[in-house]
Amino acid sequence: MPAAQYVAGLDVGTTKICTIIAQPAADGTLDILGVGMAPSAGVKHGGVVDRQDVMDVIAESVAEAERMAGLPVRGAYVGITGDHIVAYNETGRVHVDPSGEVTAAAVEQAVQSACDSVPAVPDREIIHRIARDFAIDGQEDIKRPIGMSGYRLDARVHIVTGTASVRQNLVRCVEEVGIEVQRCILEPVATSLAVLTAAERELGVVLIDIGGGTTDIAVFRHGAICHSGSVPVAGNYMTRDLAHLLRIDQEEAEALKRRFGLASGDIARPEELVQITEMGTGEQARVPRRLIGEIIQPRLDEILLLVRENLQRAETYDMIAGGVVLTGGGSQLYGSERLASAILWDLPVRRGSPRNLGKLADSVSSPIYSTGVGLALHAASEGAYAGESIPSGRPPWLAALSQWWSQQVRPHLTRYLPSATFPSVPPAT
Repeated sequence: MPAAQYVAGLDVGTTKICTIIAQPAADGTLDILGVGMAPSAGVKHGGVVDRQDVMDVIAESVAEAERMAGLPVRGAYVGITGDHIVAYNETGRVHVDPSGEVTAAAVEQAVQSACDSVPAVPDREIIHRIARDFAIDGQEDIKRPIGMSGYRLDARVHIVTGTASVRQNLVRCVEEVGIEVQRCILEPVATSLAVLTAAERELGVVLIDIGGGTTDIAVFRHGAICHSGSVPVAGNYMTRDLAHLLRIDQEEAEALKRRFGLASGDIARPEELVQITEMGTGEQARVPRRLIGEIIQPRLDEILLLVRENLQRAETYDMIAGGVVLTGGGSQLYGSERLASAILWDLPVRRGSPRNLGKLADSVSSPIYSTGVGLALHAASEGAYAGESIPSGRPPWLAALSQWWSQQVRPHLTRYLPSATFPSVPPAT
């Protein structure tokens, strides 16, 4: 086995923190090496509200992924989201060198010209500048202008801005646990790499990622992003509604939502009952599953109506002939596709899970892993590796076995049998 590089994605969410370690394969897919998941703490609506809690949970998630992969994470791509995100579509223009050939420098100048059009606001910074397409002397829809002839180059650019302090606080928490933040990526941009097809991007599709604290939106058309946004209502609100109306604690409400949650009450069978434990009294009770759906539906309606309003304000609702892709934890509610279609102009809706994966794909098949996998895919596409090469002839499972033997087993054996020696796990031949 030749030496190979590996990448890492770190999804710091309101309800969970997920770490993905993966190895890019020759065919463009990702082989999953390690997955770490820990319940989140200290994060609200995509921002850090308790620094120590966030650092502790990041460390727990990363350590779990490292144990599974048998590899250390030195750097990672980190997701960023929240209602502080504001996006613009701007056009920049530059006159090409008299030779008439578009160069990389001319493309950079045109993109920067678009960025200069964004209003300067204190404590805000540009997170992404994504070139959608170019025009040369009026000819539009050009994807790769370098080397083409022309005198005037226009660049249409999607520019994402965010509050600088929100990004800095997140970066500091990650770096405090010993991980370099190689790049911050807007979460719907990363998620799209994991769940969308090339055909959907070309035809026009809206990606809706219903997380714990925020619901992220991204619209793609002609292969490029043309709108991104976020609404501050998501899955945690459903959990709170269940806890309040059923008088159960938050932890039980979250488990109830994940196991028995419905997008509406009318899809439950009348005889279905669910057991709950009432808070305070500790008494057991049985409630109709239909009631759970009736509690969840108004909140899911609210989320989808806010998404619809966002798309209408951006005037992108007529660009999504390819339909809607739901992902994230909130997309797992039974019947969510039907409800989304009813609210979003009767468009076709499907649930999106991570794609383009090779080995151990089943370990991240749920929509809750979409952002983490997307971050790893983004890192792989840009050659941003998370650590040293995987040793030649020593696959990750053997490295993990060696680490477990050296750290967990051997110390106990030598404590009780001090005169004995125990060899390390040898490398594969």
